[in-house]
Amino acid sequence: MRRSLLLPCSIAMALGVSAAFADSIGPSCGAGNCLGNVYTLDYSQTSAQKGTDNYTITLTINSSGFVDGTDSGFLMAVSPKIMGWGGAALVSAPGSTGDWSAVMSGGLGSSGCNGMNTPFFCNSALSQGSFNEVASTTPLVFVWTITDSSLPTGVNQASIKALFENSSGASLGVTGAPITLQALPSVPEPSSLLLLSSGLVAVFAILRLSSNLRRALG
Repeated sequence: MRRSLLLPCSIAMALGVSAAFADSIGPSCGAGNCLGNVYTLDYSQTSAQKGTDNYTITLTINSSGFVDGTDSGFLMAVSPKIMGWGGAALVSAPGSTGDWSAVMSGGLGSSGCNGMNTPFFCNSALSQGSFNEVASTTPLVFVWTITDSSLPTGVNQASIKALFENSSGASLGVTGAPITLQALPSVPEPSSLLLLSSGLVAVFAILRLSSNLRRALG
């Protein structure tokens, strides 16, 4: 029993692991109309970002249960509404970042991103293709970096908006629903990784010495 507990505890202490989780919304959002999708919105900070107001924001859309009637559906615009941000940059997207245009001071309506309404960042697909087709087993994942001195991490303080169209360009609906911005586990510092490796070496050395002593005394 002692051996089985020692190794996990050493790893947890070295990494500084804490509980982290991500509440998702969908496939039903009531009046928010998730259209059968499941949305997860997370934030994290790397060691290079710590001590600053810079965050990495990740939006994952699981569209395997998308409800679109009789035609194929495409995600044509998406916007996580995170109030207080001072700047945003799309760093990863379905297809590539070059497949999406950006509106950094507008909103999202039935016709896509626009420069009106309460400011929040919004990205529109430049075309329809396999990269933004929904009802796929592959999630649609967007990653932004933002500057925000007061990240709204309270319950339902952020929100998701997403526009879907059929192959003819007709709107299939707009998701607009509140969501809680959840923290992902932080990236271990190099010093933590060094501590982990040192701890593992020490643990295995102690276990080996204990085994050798038992054999010698037995």
